[in-house]
Amino acid sequence: MDYEIAFDDTEQTYRIATEYEFSAIADWVSEELKEREDIQKVLQSIHLVDADTETQITQQGVYIVSIGAEGVSVNRQVDMSDVGEEISAMFDTQSDFYQASDEGIKSECGLEDMVGLLEDWHNLLY
Repeated sequence: MDYEIAFDDTEQTYRIATEYEFSAIADWVSEELKEREDIQKVLQSIHLVDADTETQITQQGVYIVSIGAEGVSVNRQVDMSDVGEEISAMFDTQSDFYQASDEGIKSECGLEDMVGLLEDWHNLLY
């Protein structure tokens, strides 16, 4: 389902423009929900239901977000290869104790936590 969220100056609300087959859903969502964030949450849910797979994976910059029935998983890509020697030097008695990883940092959270993370994304910068 392709859609576009646009601000309607005459009604002072956000409206959804979509294909004809989804126009009834778009009209209902536009009538019931006035805030852009609420509209995006509903459309994301529709997109998940419409998807053929059980898990949807999207990438936002350095973050890889996986949304599925069991919850939300966020991977942040961090290049640790440059600092591997410095960290290994801290454990110089056991050189195999620490292995630098270039797979990033992984965490799991519930859907509400994920919504909070996405809404307050600017806090991650500080």
